[in-house]
Amino acid sequence: MRKQLAALAVLALVLLAAVAYAARLFPEPDAPPWLTARKIAHRGLWTAGPLAPENSLAAFERAADAGHAIELDVRSSVDGVTVVFHDEDTSRLTGEPVPVDALTVSELQQLSLFGGDERMPTLAEALELIDGRVPVFVEIKNPGDVGALEDDVAEQLSAYEGEAAVMSFNPFSLARMAEVAPEVPRGQLASAFEGEDLAWYEKLLLRKLLLNFTSTPDFIAYDIEELPSPFTTVQRWRGRPLLGWTITDADELARAEAYADGFICDPGALEQ
Repeated sequence: MRKQLAALAVLALVLLAAVAYAARLFPEPDAPPWLTARKIAHRGLWTAGPLAPENSLAAFERAADAGHAIELDVRSSVDGVTVVFHDEDTSRLTGEPVPVDALTVSELQQLSLFGGDERMPTLAEALELIDGRVPVFVEIKNPGDVGALEDDVAEQLSAYEGEAAVMSFNPFSLARMAEVAPEVPRGQLASAFEGEDLAWYEKLLLRKLLLNFTSTPDFIAYDIEELPSPFTTVQRWRGRPLLGWTITDADELARAEAYADGFICDPGALEQ
C-alpha cells in the first residue's frame, strides 16, 4: 500500500508540474543567444592520443582556434582547488587509479595525460588560456555536498571577461550558483540516468526535469538518445534553449537538429 501511495503521489506531482509549466505559471527565462550560436566542443577539440587529450589546455586551444565554444568538467582537489577533469578517478587518462579529490593540485598535475606532455589544468588556467575568445560551458561534477566547489566556480566566472555558463546534473549545485552568481547562465543536464546509483523516484524527478524549480535553469542540456522527449518539449515552449549531447558524427547531428537548439559535439561532429 505504501509503495502504491508513493507512486500515486509522484504521478500527481508529475501531472501538476506539467500543467503548471504549460500554463506558464513560472517566470519566463531570458537565455542569452550566444548559448546556441556555435557548436560546443565536448571537453575541447581533443585527439585520441596524448597530443591534445580531452579537457586539456591543448584541446581547448584547438577548439578556440577553430571557433568552437568549449565544454569542460570541473572537480575539487583535496586542497580545494578547482581542476578540470571529467572522471572521479584518474585511472582512464593517467593509468593511476586514484580519486581526484584524494590528491592535491600539485600531485594531480604531476600525472601525465595519456603519457604525453599535457597535465590536468586548473579552471583558472583554462579560463586564462581561452581568454574570452569563445564561450565556455563549465560542467560542475559534484554529486555530494554543495558549497565550496560551486562558490569557487562562481567567483572565477563572475570575474571572467568572456561569455560563460555553468551546467550540472545536480540541481542543488545550480541552485547554489543561482544564489552566489545569478548573472551566470545555468543549464540543467539530464538523461535517463540508466546505471546510475539513484532511487527510482530520483531518476524520475531528474529525467522529467521536475526539480527545475530548485535549479531555475536558463537552458536544458539533454541526452540525444532520449530525444524527442515531452519533458524537453515543454521546456522549449517556455523559452529555454535545448542543447543536445553528446553528438559524435554527422548522422547524430542531423537527428539532433530536429529536436535541439544547440549541440555539444565530439570532434567527429564538429566539422560537419
